[in-house]
Amino acid sequence: MQRQASLPEAIIILLIIITMLSLGILAYGAPPHLPILLAAIVVALYATFIKIPFSTLEKHIVTSVGYGIIPMLIMLMIGILIGLWLLGGTVQTITFYGLQVLSPTYFLATTVIITAIVALMTGSSLSAIGTIGVSLMGISIGMGADPAMTAGAIVSGAIFGDKLSPLSDTTNLAAATAKVDLFEHIRHMLWTTIPALIITVIIFLFIGYNQNVSGGSLNDVNELLVVLDQEFSIHLITVLSPLVIIILAAMKVRPLPALAAGMFVAIATAFYNVPGLQINALLGAMFSGYDANTGHVAIDELLSLGGLEAMLFGVSLIIIALSFGGLIQATGITEALIRGIQSVLKSRGNTIASTLASCFGINFVTGEQYLSILLPGQMYEDAYKKHNLHPKNLSRTLEDGGTILHPLIPWGIIGAFVMTTLNVDFTYVFYTFLSIVTPFIALLYAYTGWTLTTRKVES
Repeated sequence: MQRQASLPEAIIILLIIITMLSLGILAYGAPPHLPILLAAIVVALYATFIKIPFSTLEKHIVTSVGYGIIPMLIMLMIGILIGLWLLGGTVQTITFYGLQVLSPTYFLATTVIITAIVALMTGSSLSAIGTIGVSLMGISIGMGADPAMTAGAIVSGAIFGDKLSPLSDTTNLAAATAKVDLFEHIRHMLWTTIPALIITVIIFLFIGYNQNVSGGSLNDVNELLVVLDQEFSIHLITVLSPLVIIILAAMKVRPLPALAAGMFVAIATAFYNVPGLQINALLGAMFSGYDANTGHVAIDELLSLGGLEAMLFGVSLIIIALSFGGLIQATGITEALIRGIQSVLKSRGNTIASTLASCFGINFVTGEQYLSILLPGQMYEDAYKKHNLHPKNLSRTLEDGGTILHPLIPWGIIGAFVMTTLNVDFTYVFYTFLSIVTPFIALLYAYTGWTLTTRKVES
């Protein structure tokens, strides 16, 4: 007869999964696809042991992958856009002017702020990373900055802006799950996200002051400027496409239509800015990406990317990770673990700490951002009522532990997107300071009572 996982079984399966992922990804350096796929097979075998029909597993897989369809389509659209921007000169133009304007000392801190503004306007960390983030990576290479460090700054800003944007899907999901007014939820999140942003900017300022971010002499930057100017047509009209996307997003146009509009603008500006551009070259850049051939190693490495094909690594990873998450949910492993944790919820501090741990654990085990909000949100609701905590404390904690920690999971949607789009490895997570700092601030509030609001107090 079919049953759900018991707590001891859930702990054993969790330890097996962590061991497989750690050995495969960290010890042997394998792409995350294979360790996650093997772990999924282990979970499927366990599901068979507890008599769960395979048809039930398939339904959970389909439902789970369904959460990732829109993000995956966004990834593919951004891949096409990057190919077009490189072909038409958008990235080259932003890099050219950025190298002249941005100071190496303040570059990383400025990157956080710029990306945060774009994400706040678009409501999408993916859009911010895939648009302005790509250009900032180009500028960082020209300055000789560490790519992983730059990616961490980009993701920190993107996740901050995303979380405070009323256009964000996860922000709306957290508020709806905890049954809180959207703007009340956003205001309450300021208590954790603003200090985390300030600390993040200070850390990057410290790095900028104490590290030779420029990576060489001014002659190196001047050489890059000369190559960009000679090999490409630098024109401000090429910036029109990303501007259109940002403006449409600010007007609350959904990401896919906004990206589609940006794509058509990019096509038009490419024909304007590239003399003799042929249709086959345009289609090639959209599918396979742009292949730079200037003879300058740094420039060629920077500008040879993009295209729908380049995003298939990330898309396939998301499909496998979400399928794995569906299997985990079908067996009831996460519910068993959370039920076990709930036995220690004897104080407000422990309740919030357990929520953070549950959100991160679901993120780590399943790679599912949405599930890391939904499951804890549903299962901890009564605990927050018991401690007379206003539900906006729950919604904020769901974001602090679920959404904001999600970029630290390389096999999650954002992690896969960052590695694919920005061409970095998983070490970017060590520099995503906003995601690292936020839960500590949340824990400080949890155990001191600062900023916690009771159900009797309305803001």
